[in-house]
Amino acid sequence: MLLLGKIGLGMAGVALAGAGVLCSEGFVQVNVVEKQPHGASIHIIAPAMLAPIAVRLAPSRAFEEAAGQIQPQLPVIDAALDGLRESEDMVIVQVDAPGEHMQVAKSGGSIIVDVDDPAAIVHVSAPIRAVSSTIDQLAAASPEANPL
Repeated sequence: MLLLGKIGLGMAGVALAGAGVLCSEGFVQVNVVEKQPHGASIHIIAPAMLAPIAVRLAPSRAFEEAAGQIQPQLPVIDAALDGLRESEDMVIVQVDAPGEHMQVAKSGGSIIVDVDDPAAIVHVSAPIRAVSSTIDQLAAASPEANPL
């Protein structure tokens, strides 16, 4: 009986450590609310580490076109993300029009996109580290990155 308790405690410790590692890069949050009567409402919060893992596990042929387009721009993208990571919080882009509002901002370690238009309200927040990891994994799927 004591052995089973130790095994159970060990398994719980491994699960807790795994959850900690999975959540270490923060969370991606997506909220979409349609303004129509009976419109859809979507709220998703997921560990940000799932995106680079998904790109790594997916077949590389699924990302070949996107990877080929990202690969030549990778140094610029990495420099921009590094600059954002080290900068103070700021509004990057803001567009206001009658009945519409769009804003892209850096807050803490995340990039936040907010859109409010006649059809829907959309909020997306993603940690910059996770965005950088995902782009690096996507670029690695390029045939130029893996000439074998």
